[in-house]
Formats: sequence, C-alpha cells, structure tokens
Amino acid sequence: MTLCTAWLRKNKDIEELLIATDSRLRSFGSWDVNPKIFTFSRTDCAMCFAGDTTFAYPMMIQIKNTIDTNPKIKSRFQRIGVFKGLVVKIMNDMLKYKSDYELPEIEFLFAGYNWEKSQFKIWKIVYQKEYKKFTSHQIKFWKGVSGDKKVVFIGDYVDDAKRRLIEKLKENQNLMEGSLNFEPLQVLSEMLIEGQSNSKYLDIGGSPQLIKIYKHLNRVPIAIDWKEKKDSRITLLGRPVAENSLLNPILNPFTLKYRNTNKYF
Repeated sequence: MTLCTAWLRKNKDIEELLIATDSRLRSFGSWDVNPKIFTFSRTDCAMCFAGDTTFAYPMMIQIKNTIDTNPKIKSRFQRIGVFKGLVVKIMNDMLKYKSDYELPEIEFLFAGYNWEKSQFKIWKIVYQKEYKKFTSHQIKFWKGVSGDKKVVFIGDYVDDAKRRLIEKLKENQNLMEGSLNFEPLQVLSEMLIEGQSNSKYLDIGGSPQLIKIYKHLNRVPIAIDWKEKKDSRITLLGRPVAENSLLNPILNPFTLKYRNTNKYF
C-alpha cells in the first residue's frame, strides 16, 4: 500500500505546493521502485494514489491521454478546478465499462495551481460506496491556528503520520503559528527508515518520491538522497539513478540540504 501527503510550503513570501509518497507496491512480496506520483504534459498539476493499482494505473493513463489530445487542457487555459472535475468524470465514466462490480479500494490526491485565483489547490478524491462513484473534497487550511497550514495524508498509517506531524511542529515551536516547511516529508522519511528495521510499517517502503509545483505553472521532480539500510542511493520518483546523469535538484530529507541545483535552476 502507500502513504501519500500533499502540503503548502511557505518560506517567507514564497509559496510552493509539494507532493510526496513512498515507493512500495505489494503483491506476493514488496517492490520498492514504483512510480506513485504522476505528472502530465499539463505542467501546473500532479496526482498520486494510495490503493489498488488495478484501478490507479488505467485511470492515470487515461487522464494523461485526455490532456495530450486536448490543446485547451494541455495549454493550462482550462482552470485547474474545471480540469479537476473532468478528472473525476473520467474515473466515473471508466467504471461504467467494467463488467464486474469490484469496489475501487483506492484514494487519490490531485493538486495544482489555480491561476485565476492565484491559489494552490489540493483535492482528495475518494470512492463513495453509497453513491457508487468517485467524489472530490478540497483540503482547507487548518482552523484554530494563526499560520497558513494546509496538509493532507492518505493511505496507510495516516493516524501515525498526523500524530508525528503534530509532535514535530510542537518540537519546532510552530504548531499554533507559522507555516509548513518540509515537516510532512520528514515524517514520511522517518517512518520509512523505521520500517527498514522492524515490522511496524510493512506496507510502505523504498525511498520517498517528491515533486514541487510552482506559481509559474510548472513542476519539478526532486531527487532524494536516500539510505536503504547500508546502501546509499539517489532516487528520482522512486527509481535509483546515477548522480552524474541527473539534472534534477537532489534533497536530503533529513538535513534538508540541496545539491545539484546549479544544473536545473
């Protein structure tokens, strides 16, 4: 299964939208290099999923095909909120052509930048059994705090992730005020490291995957400097890559230090 998160990161006056997830798929065993964040030729948004790949991959590919064959969508002329509605419609239309009635045990996060309202948007897309269709739910800012905190987790171990995030914010003295930095990524990374040495988090694994979405309507996958037990590696969207062939920025999720940025920025 999966643990996914999306959040609004604010550094002084600069805002970014980030999506992160683990890289593990499971069947008879585990496979830790699998893409769970999907980008499109429309560059102001991205999606990730938690759940059954039997539904996730066909739906993601058909969404990708829809963007590629529609210039209005691909050019980002169509607002992100309107496009989100089309994403949900594609999913529900696909269910009509499935011969058996198998309940989709899956969740999605869809996120991007709304150029009309100058706002980052995050939606959780879930299957509603009582309505027999997918519905979307916009993630709001936290209430009762003075800062701008917007974050969501889906998948496995969500309660643990939320608890750890609260503890980390308390530790950093920015629970009741201030904004989020990389705390959700740190929570995910710490849970992945713990899962390497015990059975507490067996359903998640591999390296984190990370992507940033910017206000200039573009997104950048961020490579991760990762340790898998005694093995150090650089991964990009879950896949190990050679550093000398990489153009993307590389981030250590624990020290939060970048390198390789001169090749990209």
